[in-house]
Amino acid sequence: MKEKILITQPCVARCKLVLVGDVQCGKTAMLQVFAKDCYPETYVPTVFENYTASLQLEEQRVELSLWDTSGALRTTTNVRPLCYSDSDAVLLCFDTSRPDSVDGTLKKWKAEILDFCPSTRILLIGCKTDLRSDVCTLTELSHGKHIPVSHEQVSFSGAEAYLECSAFTSEKSVHSAFRSAALACMNRLPPAPRASPVSRLSKRLLRLSNSTGLLASAFKTKDKAKGCAIM
Repeated sequence: MKEKILITQPCVARCKLVLVGDVQCGKTAMLQVFAKDCYPETYVPTVFENYTASLQLEEQRVELSLWDTSGALRTTTNVRPLCYSDSDAVLLCFDTSRPDSVDGTLKKWKAEILDFCPSTRILLIGCKTDLRSDVCTLTELSHGKHIPVSHEQVSFSGAEAYLECSAFTSEKSVHSAFRSAALACMNRLPPAPRASPVSRLSKRLLRLSNSTGLLASAFKTKDKAKGCAIM
């Protein structure tokens, strides 16, 4: 009698991720780098876009359904709830080069997420981290005595994780963010390390310095920038 050969089909998990955030915060560029392996050279306002991608987590294949949404709340309020349905995680994106609007932005989007999908996990994504060292961005922010948002300054209750990426300069950081999102959906994301008393004190000092303009000297550069590109 011939032995039967059993072929085990690889296990496939499916996750739906919805990306939300203000206009031009970097979420669409992040999606296109991950799903289409290309960086958008021109800005086109998003209405709604749906992408698919897959990745391998050890022995587990994960298929991702990625939903890009518009950041214009006033024109899409009646449509956006459709995207939240059956989502496994919401990626709340913000632009790290806009420190004056971060707090209000996160509160606004958190309120909407909790309204339409209160049980869905939230991952906070800091986008455009390459602008932290961009001369034009630093010069513009220095006029208001601001600096880009640092990793240590971010505080957002209710988020399962805080991740950062630059779609423009680091494809690896983008893939790492989506990999972490997939792990979170499967309840396999390692817990974030707890901040030490020293790091908590450093975070408070950073916020104080930013608000009083004590870090304005960080914007002084020896070389004059030849031109500025608006991202």
